[in-house]
Amino acid sequence: MTRTATRNMRDRSRGGRRARRYIIILVIVVAVLVALDFGARAVAQGVMATKIQQQGLSQKPQVSIAGFPFLTQVASKDFKKVTISTHDLTEGPVTITSINATATGIRLNSYSSESGTITSVTGRAVISFASLANTLTQKIGPLGSLLNGAGLHLTDAGPDKVKASLNLLVVTGSATWRVSRISGDRLQIRLISASGVLPASLLHSMQNVTVQIPKLPLGLTISSIQVTPAGVVGVVSGHNVPFGG
Repeated sequence: MTRTATRNMRDRSRGGRRARRYIIILVIVVAVLVALDFGARAVAQGVMATKIQQQGLSQKPQVSIAGFPFLTQVASKDFKKVTISTHDLTEGPVTITSINATATGIRLNSYSSESGTITSVTGRAVISFASLANTLTQKIGPLGSLLNGAGLHLTDAGPDKVKASLNLLVVTGSATWRVSRISGDRLQIRLISASGVLPASLLHSMQNVTVQIPKLPLGLTISSIQVTPAGVVGVVSGHNVPFGG
C-alpha cells in the first residue's frame, strides 16, 4: 500500500471519528433542548392551573399545554391549545362530577406575565346520575331520607328525561322527570309521570325541584344540556376570558 493510500485511509478514519463526535454532540444538544422545553412546559402548566384555581375552584385543575416546541409559543406569547379538566365541584347538594374543556387562542399580556386572555373555551360538564339522585333526595324535604334509604337509582329515559324505580318497603312504583336548564346556572327537574302505588305526599314533594349548578372555572357558562347514559351533560363555553392578573 502506498503512502498516499495510507494517508487517505487515516484521513477518512479521522473524518469518520470527527463526524461521529459531531453527531453525538448534536444529539446531546437536542436532548437538552427537548428536556428544557418539557421542563418549561411543566412549570407553565402548574402556574396556569394555580391561576385557574384562584378564580374560585376548591382544587387545582389538570392543565395540559399542547404543541411542540413549547418555548416558541412562549416567545410569541401565544398558546394555540390548552386542555383543562377538573372534578367534583360542589355547591349545596349538587356535585358536577367532571369538567373537560379545551381553550384556544391563549394570549399572554407580556413575556413574564402570568395573566392573559383566552379567546375561546369549549367543553362539557357531567353531573352523574348518582349525584343527581343525591340532589333530589336532599331537596324534597323529610321524605328524602326515605328515598335515600331505599336507594334512588336514576337512568336515562331520553335526551331530556331521567327515570327511577322506587321500592319503598310495602309500596313500589316508578317516576320520570324532565331535566331542563332554566338559566345559565340553574336546572329544573320536573316530574312528568309516575306509576305504581306511591304516597301522594312523596309525589308532591318531588314534583318540581330547582337546583343551583356549582360555579364553573374561567367564567364558563352552560349553554345547553342533554341526558345521556353517563348522566346529565352540559355544553360549556366562554369567550375572551381573562385569567391571572
